[in-house]
Amino acid sequence: MIQTDTVSSVTPGGPSTPASDTDPTPDTRTARKQRRTRAGLLEAGFVVMRDVGVDDATISAITERADVGFGTFYNYFASKEALAAEVLDCVIDNLGRRNDSVTARLGETDPVRIVANSVRLVARAMLTEPMWRWWVAHPGLVVDRMREGLRPYGLRDFRRVAAEGHFELIGSDVELAWSHHTWLLAGGVRDVLDGVHDPATESRIAEAVLRVLGVDRAAASAATTTELPDSPDVPIDFEFTSGS
Repeated sequence: MIQTDTVSSVTPGGPSTPASDTDPTPDTRTARKQRRTRAGLLEAGFVVMRDVGVDDATISAITERADVGFGTFYNYFASKEALAAEVLDCVIDNLGRRNDSVTARLGETDPVRIVANSVRLVARAMLTEPMWRWWVAHPGLVVDRMREGLRPYGLRDFRRVAAEGHFELIGSDVELAWSHHTWLLAGGVRDVLDGVHDPATESRIAEAVLRVLGVDRAAASAATTTELPDSPDVPIDFEFTSGS
């Protein structure tokens, strides 16, 4: 029988018991174990949901793969859907790092092309990786998570494009443009997956995003029609937490 873990409540900055030679600091050891257990559940959830889909994934299959007791799950996540949302955070963080890897591999310096490539790579993942179907079917969830998870990468790149005068933004508001871009991307992908529009490549979605943000037609087309390499195999960090 596998004993379940117990998540203790520790007040940040609160008093702690001094460590001794015979009694290592329990909070430190417990915290490490909690991080490993949480990451193991997220990784197991990712694998199970990738293989059978979010709807058909079961908590028992996830805990079995993670090799923890069934009750342990609820020490970390309120529901399967809550775990799916945090798996999405890890996947989004991975997408940001993968996109930067592609930019470095290509030696790309044109900020418009960097944004175009990033939009295309994210759209490609959303259109081709089965797990995204469940996430995209919940637009509030996916947009909130993408807007915040990709924000450090996106605002960095958007500010470069704006500084070079390629965007025509209302009030020069890059934050607003970033939010609009996220809704446009998620909406475009959902329409394709739902069959509202004929299947489209990531290039057409990226070109539409750029043109809405004010990039002229010729530049938007040129930036989104070049061949892109496959996204690199960057391991997902399942210890990632939103805001970390």
